[in-house]
Amino acid sequence: MTKRFLFTGFFTTIMNLLLNASAYAFVLKDFYHSHPAGPEEFVNQLHRKPDQLIIWAMVATSVTMGYLITLIMKWSGAKTFLSGLKLGSIVGFLFWGSVNFGIYASSNVFSQAGMFVDLICSGMSMTISAAFAAWMLNRGNLNNIGIS
Repeated sequence: MTKRFLFTGFFTTIMNLLLNASAYAFVLKDFYHSHPAGPEEFVNQLHRKPDQLIIWAMVATSVTMGYLITLIMKWSGAKTFLSGLKLGSIVGFLFWGSVNFGIYASSNVFSQAGMFVDLICSGMSMTISAAFAAWMLNRGNLNNIGIS
């Protein structure tokens, strides 16, 4: 692993975390509340309250996702923000489609509406993070924003 890869993975982790946190704070939190997977007592059993979150696990999931995105962009050869955006949208929606449809099919965590909105928000966060990672991995190159 190069210093550029490690550096990019770190900043992609932060970017993806900020995008996901923003999606939750501005869209998903209220949407999940208005479209619950079941009765309030049941939903409260599914999710930890903010003061009960396991911080090390939140950090681990953020770091592993940031480096997964960075690794996919490196292996793909995406060299520009736009190529990262295109590939990131494909990978992001396939990845989160697999996760969200699987969770919806096998559990009561999501309502159907909640599952689709989460898919859109998570897919978009991964798409933008992938574009950022492609740009960061190649930031010293000319035309690295995809415009000739």
